[in-house]
Amino acid sequence: MSGLSVASLVGVCTIGSVFTLAPSASAIVGGVPVADGERPFAVQIEQRGEDGAWSHYCGAVLIDSRVVATAAHCAKFAEQGKLTIRLVVGRADSNAPGGTVVTSDRFSVYSHPEFDTTTNTDLGLIVLDSPVSQARAMLPSLGTTLRPGHLVHAAGWGRTDLDDQAKPSRLQEAQLPVQKFDTEGGVWDKEFICAGTAESRVAPGDSGGPLFAMKAHGKAVVYGLVSGDTNTCTGLFTNLAAPDIWKPFRAPLASHGLGHVIPK
Repeated sequence: MSGLSVASLVGVCTIGSVFTLAPSASAIVGGVPVADGERPFAVQIEQRGEDGAWSHYCGAVLIDSRVVATAAHCAKFAEQGKLTIRLVVGRADSNAPGGTVVTSDRFSVYSHPEFDTTTNTDLGLIVLDSPVSQARAMLPSLGTTLRPGHLVHAAGWGRTDLDDQAKPSRLQEAQLPVQKFDTEGGVWDKEFICAGTAESRVAPGDSGGPLFAMKAHGKAVVYGLVSGDTNTCTGLFTNLAAPDIWKPFRAPLASHGLGHVIPK
């Protein structure tokens, strides 16, 4: 790839282009299965096929009882009416019943209006008409920095081997070290978070899934969302602690009475 490209973790794309195709199933390489109820804030976005069947589309995370965060390159297709999605909140196994299903007539979708693959703008929000009961993940204070070596977790559904098309239905989770992010001479926005190794990483289809840490009080703090990868970074994550990323969402959230969701 060229230094100006970003590899799609949502499906096949032309090098350097904005994502335009539906995503494949997700993958966590070097992870372990997540038990039922262990990560209630994890959200699976499913898309409806032409035959009416639902399948995995993207990952996401519950950050308020009425707000789900995902990648802009996942949210924008639904926002534009190009596909129909639904949310399943708090279900670890996509082949099993459980969790809370929220259909598209019960939420509104917003994606960052200035989304670009090389900038820290890969954020979309889905605002629910009614709250769900699952425990949410907390957002970090604005300006929070993750130092290289800090251990965090990423979660997603699907393939666990880049060379194997088999896709487990159960949510997988891997522990990833934060890496020093190489902007490649300023090609990439320095606000991005880089995390993972060749043996433990996110992979194609994990888009929108959470990068998080569990705190002593049992709460999860979500620092980022899976965005893509670069020549020098195996896992590129939207940085949710960057103040500027929230500016386009202030008015939409306020219109729903949810201005308090934006971190301070």
